[in-house]
Parts: sequence; structure tokens; C-alpha cells
Amino acid sequence: MSRSNRVFAALTIVVVSACAARSSLASIVVDASYFNGFRTTVGTSGMGGGLTWNPAAGKWSAGKFSISWEIVDNGSDFTYKYTVKTPADSRMSHWILELSEFDAVGNLLETHWEDVFVALSTPGNYINTGIRSIDADEVGLTGLKGGNPGMPDVDDGNPLTPDDKDDIFGVRFTRGENEMDTTTVIFTTPEVPIWGDFYAKDGGDRWAYNTGFGIDPTTTDFANWIPRPDGMVVIPEPATFIVWSLLGVLGIGWWHRRKAV
Repeated sequence: MSRSNRVFAALTIVVVSACAARSSLASIVVDASYFNGFRTTVGTSGMGGGLTWNPAAGKWSAGKFSISWEIVDNGSDFTYKYTVKTPADSRMSHWILELSEFDAVGNLLETHWEDVFVALSTPGNYINTGIRSIDADEVGLTGLKGGNPGMPDVDDGNPLTPDDKDDIFGVRFTRGENEMDTTTVIFTTPEVPIWGDFYAKDGGDRWAYNTGFGIDPTTTDFANWIPRPDGMVVIPEPATFIVWSLLGVLGIGWWHRRKAV
């Protein structure tokens, strides 16, 4: 093999390897076919239907807890609607939706999310049913100190301990003083939907979260996550990603041939 061919082969490997590594770290854009969906507890074991939960007393088992979503692409932004349902005798205390802490160039997004959920700088950006008002402290990092038993540590997958740091950047929705067992939140943001995490608990020791909590999907099976707003650089779903990878390799080939000429 000539030196130039070896260089071309090496560059090809570098591009493909780098792209593969990026795909394991970056989040995946939610295809429009998944803009409507739900996750619900299946069975009584504490794991099923893309969810992991504490089956204590069985009150959230067998489909008695669910989270559903509806996303509308408005052209310049997206409207997200989430509905959480729980039994009347085990109502939700609060739930947390993961958000991106930084944008694509590293700017902190906390002010943007506060504008959506707290400051309401754009009237109508956020409405809800059965959720109390959100303050600035409920947008940001949260973890065990936020009263989230069972929340996994993204570093090792085990439940959080007092020594663990905050584990998820997001917004906390706390049920209001009413007796509703179905709550909804609706908000609008230019951030596109990607696959991510949520966590929910009742007033006792019941909790639930998506089984893939803390781990970005790398396949076309997204059952262990829910859509959530982005903020970071994203990649297409795997099939499209492969196409872009091949285009990168072809570009290197064109450069290689041009260099030879």
C-alpha cells in the first residue's frame, strides 16, 4: 500500500471512529413519528414499559402511573405538553424534566429556562393544570437533596447517597394544593426534542423514572427514554448518522484524489 493510500485509510478510520464516539455521547433528535407517546408502569416487578419504579404497596404498579407527551413543531419553535397520571390515593408530589444546561457553544441556558417557566418573559410560554408556581430554585441542578429517593446516580447507576453530587439539570414541577391526580404542563421553546430523562415521586416512598436514566440512547430503540427539550449540539438518528459518516469519508477520498493529481 502506497503512503498516500495509507494516509487515506488512516483518515477514514479516524473519521468513522470519531463519529462513532460522538454518537455514543451526543443526544439523538426525536423523529416526528414519536411526537406523541407515553410510558406507563407494566406489571408489578418495578421495571417494565420503559420505566423503573418502587413497587411499594403496588400503588404505582400495573399501569397506575403514566407520563405522556405531545409535541407540536411550530416551525420556529416547539410546544411541549406533558401529562402525569397517578392513583387518587397516591398522588404525585413532584416530577422533574431533564433540560440542557448549556447551548451548543457552552452558554448557560438557565436564564432561558427561567424565562420559560418562571419569569414568563413571553406571555403564554408556560401554562399548567394542577402544578404550583415555579420559582428560580426549581430550575437547575437537583438530586437527592431535592427529596428524590431512588433517583439513580448517573456515575454508577446506583441510588444516590448523601455523598453524591446533584445528578440532573432540569425543572421541577410540584403538584399544587388541590387534589388532582392528573397534572399537565405546556410550554414553548425553540429547543428541539431529543431523548432524555424524567423522575417523579408521590408524597410517600413511591417513585418512578425512565429506565435509561443518565444514559444517552445509541440504538433505534428509545423505549427507555422520553422526549425532552435540547440545547446541546445533536446528531441525527443512527440511519441518517451513517449517511453523514459516509459523506465524510467520500469527502476525504475526493481530497485524496485531488491531492494525487
